[in-house]
Amino acid sequence: MPKRQQTNTPPLPPRFSLVQRGAWREAFEAYGTALSMAEAGEGDLARQILGEFHAEHRKILVLAQSGGVPQPLAEYSVNLAERLGFDLVLLSVGSPGRGGQDAFEAAARTGAELLMEQAARRGVACAHMIRLGGRDEVLNAVSIELRRVEFVITDRLECERRQAALLVPEFSFRC
Repeated sequence: MPKRQQTNTPPLPPRFSLVQRGAWREAFEAYGTALSMAEAGEGDLARQILGEFHAEHRKILVLAQSGGVPQPLAEYSVNLAERLGFDLVLLSVGSPGRGGQDAFEAAARTGAELLMEQAARRGVACAHMIRLGGRDEVLNAVSIELRRVEFVITDRLECERRQAALLVPEFSFRC
């Protein structure tokens, strides 16, 4: 049988790369690392790794509009987070470049009080974030930053939702 001549051509560069982010991959990595530590006789370290993974709570991201969160949306979000055992994160998004950034932040804090009070009364952990930028870009950036955001609740119209390219599911709650 004749020998094949080997060539030293470099491999072709990839045309795109796929980076998966999500709960399944994170869980798989955490369990794999913990399993490796346990097999190596490091049971305490394995338990610590799994504890850190499960310590981070799942979150519901609630998009606040300019006037804050309507009463029905606040009640629904807090009730859902309480039933599922999730944390709530209220996100106020403002447009950059418009004058009155301080006024926007003050209005956002005032608008968040209703949801924050209801969450505190029901024992649901709740945080408020204020960001400037395009709504969908900020939603994607915050969902990556916070990790374990399961879904977003908004009160925007269906036609606006369909045009969005979000990394997490979005559910509209029409008040």
